[in-house]
Amino acid sequence: MRAVSMLFFGGMLAFGLVRCARTQEDSAPPSEETQQANSLQGAADWRVRMQKNHNADSSTEQQVRRLTRDLDLTPAQQDKVRQLSRDHNDRIQRILDTAPATLTYPDFQTQVHATSQQFHDSVNEILTPHQLELMKGMVGRLDSGTEARHTP
Repeated sequence: MRAVSMLFFGGMLAFGLVRCARTQEDSAPPSEETQQANSLQGAADWRVRMQKNHNADSSTEQQVRRLTRDLDLTPAQQDKVRQLSRDHNDRIQRILDTAPATLTYPDFQTQVHATSQQFHDSVNEILTPHQLELMKGMVGRLDSGTEARHTP
């Protein structure tokens, strides 16, 4: 179940926080998000661009709305997810703010992944067994492409 929620939150983080799109495996032209991600990877100022595009409050509220809708979170769970998400965003911001100038975008992504694992584990701890099953279904829909990762 940890892997399932990791996939979901990883996807939400990639779009909501980092705003990177997964590379398309077909021959279709790259999407705007993919072009943006590629430009971030090769740019010396990728941190500045990333911080400019980052809206932690919006990302946090998006996660709370999505999980509340799909998992029927209680008000107490919503508050906890909101706080966990804020803490997670703060940790990622600290990476951006304190990392040496030599930090590459792929190395940043590796650090974000490790930080995100802690976030996923914390969220899983507050879910009921039924909600964990609902999470598995939600992740399946997201992975299959039958449901969009980014919701208003």
